[in-house]
Amino acid sequence: EVRVEEQTKTIESLHEEVKEARSQLNYEYKDIVGGSPAIMQVFKMMEHVTKTKIPVWIWGESGTGKELFARSLHFNSPWKDGPFVSENCGSIPENLLESELFGHKKGAFTHADRDRVGLFEQASGGTLFLDEVADMALPMQVKLLRVLQEGEVRPVGSNKKIKIDV
Repeated sequence: EVRVEEQTKTIESLHEEVKEARSQLNYEYKDIVGGSPAIMQVFKMMEHVTKTKIPVWIWGESGTGKELFARSLHFNSPWKDGPFVSENCGSIPENLLESELFGHKKGAFTHADRDRVGLFEQASGGTLFLDEVADMALPMQVKLLRVLQEGEVRPVGSNKKIKIDV
């Protein structure tokens, strides 16, 4: 019984430490459970990028909650009223990925029977979360980097570039 009381006091003390540490943050990360020193360090890093327009790379193994962190960044950002679009790039065949991300014009390739808006354009004014980017072919990663640097996409089969704010 004494050991249970000691453990209860320890748990209560740790709970208060977590509560105090979270109270020092500018934003709520209510959907993310945790209060370890490591997770608090992640929250502090998130605080630095939440209001910036820089692309954020969230790295981790599959199933570690990358999208959860991306959603937290989005819903604490100035773009929270815009769309949150999420896509697993590893699930899209390589030959369709460019069209899926950047869109395409009617007639750009076989079976392109109408214009299609890409994910970047769909997410403009909000956040685009691309999971498994490392699984993309390197030439596609280069195109993705270019879009992030320039803030514009060119749909497959188009001569015009489209400004995006993602």
